[in-house]
Amino acid sequence: MSSADEEWVLYYWGTPPGGKPFCGRGEFVRLIFEETGVKFREVGDHEVLKNMFFSKEMEKQEGFPSFAPPMIQRGKFRLSQTPVICSYLGKQFGLWPESEEDQWHAQQLNNTIHDFIAEGRLAFHGRNNVESYYTQKEETQPYIDRFVATRLSRWLTCLETALKANKGGQGFVIGDKLTYVDLGLLHVLRATEAQFPDAWASNDSIPLLKAFKDRLSARPNLAAYFKSDRCTPFEGNSMM
Repeated sequence: MSSADEEWVLYYWGTPPGGKPFCGRGEFVRLIFEETGVKFREVGDHEVLKNMFFSKEMEKQEGFPSFAPPMIQRGKFRLSQTPVICSYLGKQFGLWPESEEDQWHAQQLNNTIHDFIAEGRLAFHGRNNVESYYTQKEETQPYIDRFVATRLSRWLTCLETALKANKGGQGFVIGDKLTYVDLGLLHVLRATEAQFPDAWASNDSIPLLKAFKDRLSARPNLAAYFKSDRCTPFEGNSMM
């Protein structure tokens, strides 16, 4: 099988035993595959992933090691870390800025987007960042309240300003064509609206972001995906 024929595989957590499905960080990656129409297979079995990443089997990983999902694989090539995956797939699939300056600005904004969702997630895990939200709901509520009151608007203002800097915010966030950063921005905005609907709806200072989210969501491949069974709903905590 040639490299061009080898399938893409995404490793990310599926529905936990007895739990709810959630889209999580894997959604950043899915949106790139869905928008470009590139077929991929997803491995979400918890036992498989635990053996791959959280047991002695991790030492037996072939090729360059990965710490945790999401991870993509094609043939023997494996890659993890969500922002790195998004950047890599963007270049592979033509979602890459044209100029070097735009490429670096894209990397900057890509990291900002992932910093935002990482901080949002931590607010839901105030006592222990690796335990389930459901084991610390009462203890972590003050962290969530503080995030919404003091940090959420700042992140959104930063993204609104970045979008506006490119031709007044009426098109894409970088340059004159769709890039992987547009899809990352779309996901973090959808996650914000789903997790904090009142704060999102009442924020009148981000009209460009709201219009951007609606505009990107209406792209044919994405609109079809969001209506399909392939699209997992937001779980309801941690912006996931």
